Amino acid sequence: MRRTVCLALGTAALAAFGIGLALRPVTRPAYRAAEVDQVRAELASHYYRPLSKSVLAQPTLPRLLGALHDRYTTYLSAPEYRLARRPVAGGYGGIGVTVLPAPGGLLVRRTIKGPARVAGVLPGDTIMAVDGASTAGLTFDEALGRILGQPGSTVTLRVLRDGRELRFRLVRRAFALHAVHARLVKNVGVLRLDAFTRGSAMQSKTALERLKRNGATALVLDLRANPGGLLDQAVGVVSLFLRPGASVVSLAGAHEPLRILYSRGGPASTIPLAVLVDEGSASASEVVAGALKDHGRATVVGERTYGKSLVQEIVRLPSGAALKLTVARYLTPAGVDISRNGVQPDIRSRHALDAALRLFATRRRS
Repeated sequence: MRRTVCLALGTAALAAFGIGLALRPVTRPAYRAAEVDQVRAELASHYYRPLSKSVLAQPTLPRLLGALHDRYTTYLSAPEYRLARRPVAGGYGGIGVTVLPAPGGLLVRRTIKGPARVAGVLPGDTIMAVDGASTAGLTFDEALGRILGQPGSTVTLRVLRDGRELRFRLVRRAFALHAVHARLVKNVGVLRLDAFTRGSAMQSKTALERLKRNGATALVLDLRANPGGLLDQAVGVVSLFLRPGASVVSLAGAHEPLRILYSRGGPASTIPLAVLVDEGSASASEVVAGALKDHGRATVVGERTYGKSLVQEIVRLPSGAALKLTVARYLTPAGVDISRNGVQPDIRSRHALDAALRLFATRRRS
């Protein structure tokens, strides 16, 4: 079974690609007994807290997961699993549409260069069914997940346009997610990370080096509204600014002994650094902000972060569905549990970028 270690904040991560809103209440199909046993075994051997026999004895998946009282440990259908992987995979197979929930289906807001636009799908169309499944009877995540799939595979849409029904048979293609964005504001480099996706640490390193070559003498690392992502990528980003061997985060769980992750790689950049955060900065973002703050390497600017100190693994089940389960709790290098108060900024401001630019300007004059 494939396992992916992530610190993504589920609903916030998905909101970057669509509003996580149910079109109407739905009833999940009955779960197979074998799958319930598989989930029970994963919880017994990997869940971050010890579980009582009475919890593990719950006979159905909804009751078993409900007994945990853990909103981060959830069952993902196969389409929901495809959607959940997208923010951390760095790419996905799709058709090139942006959709929103609408009465009776999914409203196409825009199309990008890809199969849907080539076939003639237009903004304003309503997707009524995906491969024969009515979107009105699915949650938004389930419906969107059914549109995603392996590049080269086909998907059939039933679309409503001006009272007429149309059918499109589309071949999915690969799309890349660009999570790292860099720009220069006078002599200050601004590096924004939308999420910690696969490869984002190396992309951040490349962008940092390019900003310095172009004259940046200070750097703003913008993690506002970044819901998290892959833990190893968060460690990789921290490693750009801390000496090798500096502690980044410590992890511990009922089935995982205390483990400390350290910065790695070559010489760290000494460029003056500010990290921007807000209440949408969660999980892996908080690992980065907390580590750089605790080591005195950066000034944290903005608003307190979300406050999520739990680590999840996504375990793919033989059926194609998946279990996202909490496997550990983490602390910052100073031993801080950020679950209640988040990472607190050194400079509190609702206009964090302006405040950081003023900070660097003041330092240059002094």
